[in-house]
Amino acid sequence: MVGKVVAATPPKRLVTTWAEPDATPPDATGPSQVTFDIEPYGGIVRLTVTHENLASEAERNGVASGWPAVLSNLKSLLETGSPLSEEPWLVPTD
Repeated sequence: MVGKVVAATPPKRLVTTWAEPDATPPDATGPSQVTFDIEPYGGIVRLTVTHENLASEAERNGVASGWPAVLSNLKSLLETGSPLSEEPWLVPTD
């Protein structure tokens, strides 16, 4: 995936565009947009990910299943210094 930073308010918010690098023809609606909102919640941190401007219901379904896997891998990396031993986005959901 490729994208550009649209807005950043460290350490609270990051907004980026999100697109496939070789998308042909380019999506008429333009790239989608991902917002990461980070806020303290008691002694932990709440991360809210919002993915908008998706081209279709199929694309929405794809990101809806993809983000949990990516965030699970990120959590493992941050907590242990190592990513998950398996690629979680390849695990069947059925």
